[in-house]
Amino acid sequence: MSKLDDFMARGVVTLADGEKKMRVVQVRLLADEVRDDLEHVESYGFTSEPLPEAEAFALFFGGDRSHGVVFCVADRRYRLKPLKGGEVAIYDDLGQKVHLTRSGIEIETPKTLTATVGEGATVKAASVLIDSPTSTFTGDVKIQKTLTVNQKITGSGGLAVSGGEGAVVSGDVVADGISLKSHVHTEQGDGADTSAPK
Repeated sequence: MSKLDDFMARGVVTLADGEKKMRVVQVRLLADEVRDDLEHVESYGFTSEPLPEAEAFALFFGGDRSHGVVFCVADRRYRLKPLKGGEVAIYDDLGQKVHLTRSGIEIETPKTLTATVGEGATVKAASVLIDSPTSTFTGDVKIQKTLTVNQKITGSGGLAVSGGEGAVVSGDVVADGISLKSHVHTEQGDGADTSAPK
């Protein structure tokens, strides 16, 4: 009769191959027993590529050590902590995370990593809708194409335009109380006002 130790084992990942439909891993079990091509079973919709020395937990059907699966891979070196009760997080070894906190969702790529690779978060979609009463950007914002605003634009830092042409299709532009549409100038010769711009 097989012992319980024949059915279950723990060890560390030494190699991983994610090119196959089901990832396979090589695991070094306790007592330096090495098992190749163990299928790593993952929940639908979630996947990760384990690093060497991550911890693996394996099952062997019928106690047959030649046929087994890895049902869990964990890596205590990079686990995000501490979390509050009920919180959930996705994380990696670089310090990137999506953290469902008790007060909201935090998405983070460390500044040191962004400075190295030149990118942070990238969203690719046909369109993006942000449904929020207010949005705050703490850095510069670059828009590669047309900006359409359905309400007013306010600001305290001034407006700087460099190159290109601009047009107001309808309405008026008022700067410091002076209307672009209806302002007049005083002629220096006779002191009479000019007509409004056309």
